[in-house]
Amino acid sequence: MSKIIFRKDVPQTKALVKAARISAKRAFSGSKALGLTITYIKDGVVYEEEANGTVVIKKQIEKAVNVPFEFKKGLVLHAK
Repeated sequence: MSKIIFRKDVPQTKALVKAARISAKRAFSGSKALGLTITYIKDGVVYEEEANGTVVIKKQIEKAVNVPFEFKKGLVLHAK
């Protein structure tokens, strides 16, 4: 069995990014419909958004650090 090598495939990458954005939007709206709190990071700030639309600033991130995450029901990951 040969080793799989990653190749640049721009159309496939664009399709994956598009699918990820659509999935994130659906998960976001689904979590809001279930009344779950949504936590996300934007511009180095951690926000927590309630189902009613109230946004609370939780924390300012100074530096990116690799931290193990605990995944819970309703968690939405956003990537660029």
